[in-house]
Amino acid sequence: MQFRVLGVPEVHDDVADRWVPLTSPKQRQLLGALLVRPGVPVPAARLIDELWRGCAPGKAVNALQAHASRLRQLLIEAEPSRANMPRLVARDTGYVLEARPEELDSARFRLGVAKAGTLLAGDPLGACALLEEVLGLWRGPAMAGSTSGPLCAGAAAELEEERLAALELLYETRARAAAAADAPGNPCPPDLPRRPLPVRGGGGAGRPEEGGELGRLRARVDELVDEQRLLRFQVEQLSLLVGSAAGRGPQPVKAGATSWANSSMARAARP
Repeated sequence: MQFRVLGVPEVHDDVADRWVPLTSPKQRQLLGALLVRPGVPVPAARLIDELWRGCAPGKAVNALQAHASRLRQLLIEAEPSRANMPRLVARDTGYVLEARPEELDSARFRLGVAKAGTLLAGDPLGACALLEEVLGLWRGPAMAGSTSGPLCAGAAAELEEERLAALELLYETRARAAAAADAPGNPCPPDLPRRPLPVRGGGGAGRPEEGGELGRLRARVDELVDEQRLLRFQVEQLSLLVGSAAGRGPQPVKAGATSWANSSMARAARP
């Protein structure tokens, strides 16, 4: 079983090689909220606020129970061996979803970036390959389609900050490779592209209808996505210089690190 939040919140059944069919946006929101801190109970009151944001139905607790029960059943159908020990259970006054780090794409991304940072000085090519691999886990904006509540919006902003940092590290790795390629016998590469300066301080201007902390978080996600597009372009330009300087063809960044997956975005739009 693989849980994915680096894009639309999804569950993948590795045994049957299929996506677990989440049937509503509320189920995706609930899944994303529970995966912010897997293994840690989330109070029902916070989940109600996450799913309905001040507009909860009259019987919100019952509605939450219904969504949680359906999500639990979908997970059991995909993993029958855990029928007596379901991943999603009610605990204390809330719900908890169990997922190991190797089953969660955001955890694998973070571990890979940390390892790449330790490789940078001694093995920049290895660091570059690892960064490309973990950046390829991204299928779109973090928690795409599920950031209407504070839990997912806050987690998405944090993850997008980390992705921007990973792209910056990849840029630094590419630059080191370009410097190494500029040696006797190799053509001298042209000037490296300048590192783009982030444009910050949007302050939620793109979402005038939202205010407070939630509006700030969602506006920050938008800013980070824009910064990443610019930085991905710079990384690609730098990779062309590395390939030229080493007498090879272009060394593009893997597609998963540079583009959104349209199929995942389409799934987020399904009712």
